[in-house]
Amino acid sequence: MTLKLLINITGNLVTCLKTTRNGKAVAGFTLAFPGIPWARFYTQQLSPTLVKVPVENLKLVTNLEQMGVDMAQVRKRHAILLKKTITYEQKLKQFLIDKGADAKMVASIISRYPRAITRKHEVLDEMWDIWKGILGTDATVLSVAQRSPESFFRTSNTENFLKNIRYIQSLGLPPKVLSQLMVKSPRTFANSVDLNKQNVEYLLGLCTQLGGKNPREFVREMISRNIFILTKSTNRIQSNVESMKSLMKLDDQALLLWIQGDGAPLLSLSYSYFENNYTGTHAVLKNLGCTESEISLYIFTLPKVLLMTPKIFENKINVLLGCGVDVTEILNTPYVMAVNINSLKSRIKELKELGYDFRSSGIGVLLLSQAKFDARVGRLRSSGSSEDSAGQC
Repeated sequence: MTLKLLINITGNLVTCLKTTRNGKAVAGFTLAFPGIPWARFYTQQLSPTLVKVPVENLKLVTNLEQMGVDMAQVRKRHAILLKKTITYEQKLKQFLIDKGADAKMVASIISRYPRAITRKHEVLDEMWDIWKGILGTDATVLSVAQRSPESFFRTSNTENFLKNIRYIQSLGLPPKVLSQLMVKSPRTFANSVDLNKQNVEYLLGLCTQLGGKNPREFVREMISRNIFILTKSTNRIQSNVESMKSLMKLDDQALLLWIQGDGAPLLSLSYSYFENNYTGTHAVLKNLGCTESEISLYIFTLPKVLLMTPKIFENKINVLLGCGVDVTEILNTPYVMAVNINSLKSRIKELKELGYDFRSSGIGVLLLSQAKFDARVGRLRSSGSSEDSAGQC
């Protein structure tokens, strides 16, 4: 009965809101109770501002649907965009087609980065010329827009974008690194130039603080090895530096060497992520009987292990221990932990079926490229077949 009552209330209320009287919305509804005569309740004219509910722009939605855009993705990523009255989807489509795209590519770009339809034609032209000046050809720029739409369409401030490019070029970065920044870290160029300068100043100071002799080279190394570094707050970076120093017991020289090398990506981790991952990884290795010096050397050699959660790290360790090797073998072959866990499992299974002895031959085979691994497996199969044939003779 309660459910039926609620349905009646909701249905009548929605109906009355759709009703107009002299162009004005009316709030009035009737409640119907089973076994009780219909009763008319309070009615009042409402001003348009009180009942105005934002709705999607039907023309825009129709245009996007006809272009083959995935509307579910658009609503998930940027639903409010569909309420805009001024957009440039048709001009965007023609612009991209003129650059070599097809209709399917255009639809894919808009589906993954809906804000692209808010960019004016003249802005697109200016941005395209800037990107082409760095990457060289229309085809290369188009491939970026297709692969990572946010990279190309994120900012519409061409003046700020160009200033950032000039500033970052002034740091002496190789052209390849500049291209990677543009493609993979578009937020770097959405920053104000002053903010990027402040972040660079912090890195210069960090190098000096740790006893570095060439701060500008340090900055180039940092950006080259961690292209997201200029988009992270200096507070976050400083927090991670302090955690690294205290948890790993590194002196300034060792810390400087580490963070301008393979440890650079760890500076981007959130405030607690580094500490939690280090503590968890340390506990796993400690439980396996590793000494403090062995743990420190292992993490210093392969900082990538701190980019995975302790649970994933432990799972990989257990997969490798399942080969019959001990933890010392794993510590002596650190880079095997950088291999995807599914690849580890499938390779181990394949090798075991061929009688490969991990204890005597080691786990280095798991690090081989796919082509070299396939060649090794082929030789093992041939060897097994030869032995079988010899036994039959």
